[in-house]
Amino acid sequence: MTVFKRLLIFILIGLAYLVIKEFLLLYQAVKSIHPYAVYGLAVLVILFLGYFVVTPLLNIFRLPRRFGPTRNPDNIQSMIRERINVFRRNPALQKKAVRLSDVPEDRSGYDQMIVLLHPEVKKLHKKYVTQVFYSTAIAQNGFLDALLILSLSVNMVKDLFILYHGRVSNRVLWIIGRMVFQSMLIGGSEGVEYAVDEIFSKMFSGGMKGIPFASKILGSLADGFVNAALVTRIALITQNYCEMIFIESDRALYPAHKTIISTTRILISDLLDRVSDEIRSMTRDKAASVVMATVNPVGYVMSKALNRFADTSEKLSPEQKEWMRETSTVAYNPFRFAVNGFKRLFGKEKKRRNPGISSIDKIRH
Repeated sequence: MTVFKRLLIFILIGLAYLVIKEFLLLYQAVKSIHPYAVYGLAVLVILFLGYFVVTPLLNIFRLPRRFGPTRNPDNIQSMIRERINVFRRNPALQKKAVRLSDVPEDRSGYDQMIVLLHPEVKKLHKKYVTQVFYSTAIAQNGFLDALLILSLSVNMVKDLFILYHGRVSNRVLWIIGRMVFQSMLIGGSEGVEYAVDEIFSKMFSGGMKGIPFASKILGSLADGFVNAALVTRIALITQNYCEMIFIESDRALYPAHKTIISTTRILISDLLDRVSDEIRSMTRDKAASVVMATVNPVGYVMSKALNRFADTSEKLSPEQKEWMRETSTVAYNPFRFAVNGFKRLFGKEKKRRNPGISSIDKIRH
């Protein structure tokens, strides 16, 4: 084992310790409410992992495997033909106003299909990265952050594979899984956000002086941004594995840090603008300052911003707007957020009288 691997393992163990410490803090907080409340917490965590992590993982393994990027130039043309044939059966591309049978089986034809998929890919990136940003900013607990990063990352990867009409090989899937695990530990440790705290301090420096608990708000926003950047990295790498045909080394699959940060800021820019507007309005609203001094300040800011974002944004689907409004109503309480999410998702399943063929079954056939 090399020195680098030993150092990495040591760092991961340290991060795991911090996540466990955050869980113990949550455990003590719940136990102080009622001794039996910890059993409810355990049940919620098990149900959460089963529904939001285990189930999508099983769905991923049900998807057919496609060949990933090759390092042999002689295989480029055959891979292009294979992927174009797969894309011709892709439901997302079949909805486009393009005759897929007329697309040439060469590099230009492949690039044409990738361009057609990119708007849907960006929608998925924005959906999950934005959810990670505001949900982990509201949660304010490292263990809850870890659960949210894990569940949203797994579901994002699953949806990307469905969009590309097939998953990567088991070896690559293991690589992506390690990235998700490492991101979960980094985000759950709640230590890296201090590195970007200065960014938010400069961004809101003109409007934070008259707001109580300003440091707590900035810390939570920084926490959410770091977690969003971690999920953005997973999204971009998964996209590269699904799109790239030829690579000389694995480094080509990994985006630069500047690209990850800039992409994250673009993806969450709409919501971040709403948060900025709410912060500026609080400096003029004395009543809001009184509320901020007596309740959860982060929940107050995010609740207002999410409602405004849902009401004004034209880029969100009706389902996403509904999710944001529901999230805003429980922004003060992470437990109610989790319970409300379960009710929403399980309620949808009950309302489906004739679900038809699932997306995974369509890909398999």
